[in-house]
Amino acid sequence: MSNPYYWQESIDYLTKIDPQLSKIFKEYSEYGISSRGEALETLMRSIVGQQISIQAAASVWSKLAKLIGNINPDKVLSASFEDLKSCGLSKQKTQYIINIAEHFKTKKITNHSYWDERSYQTIYDELITIKGIGPWTAEMFGMFYLLEKDIFPIKDIGIIRAMNQVYGNEGEALDLNEIIKIADKWKPYRSVACWFLWRSIDGEEVSY
Repeated sequence: MSNPYYWQESIDYLTKIDPQLSKIFKEYSEYGISSRGEALETLMRSIVGQQISIQAAASVWSKLAKLIGNINPDKVLSASFEDLKSCGLSKQKTQYIINIAEHFKTKKITNHSYWDERSYQTIYDELITIKGIGPWTAEMFGMFYLLEKDIFPIKDIGIIRAMNQVYGNEGEALDLNEIIKIADKWKPYRSVACWFLWRSIDGEEVSY
């Protein structure tokens, strides 16, 4: 695994400004992150993983991968709606995956060069035009495929849960302003803080 170029500098920076994160870094010192290198797979995994557990998502993905084989737009679109749905997807998620594959086929997206030298904002703006991709899915793409260093998925349930565990006061839930204030301290490495926060609450690593 090859961590992003900013990995160590981000950990050093966050360690200095946030004692709670520093403890998590020490506990998970062997943890690292790398991109799968497959844009379509990352987006599909993000759709699969919406609002279900890591274990449930892994089960659905295993069935999808077995059905489709090599993950590319043509392979996805050659599977019937019912076959895709039978892997454990809702009707809505099944259609979203088809929408994404159709976008990749229309745009002739075949490799990473399509995303190279583009700002995250322009990529985000393109992705959310695809029905089924909202802010959270676009953020997961930025964090797990592009490895952008400063994304904060404010509506991610896992992040909110982890922040309440680490920064909550005697079981009292943090309000939105408190969450934003804490996360703002992490700039420009909010993604890194979030990767470790996910790791701190899940038995398995979060990956899309």
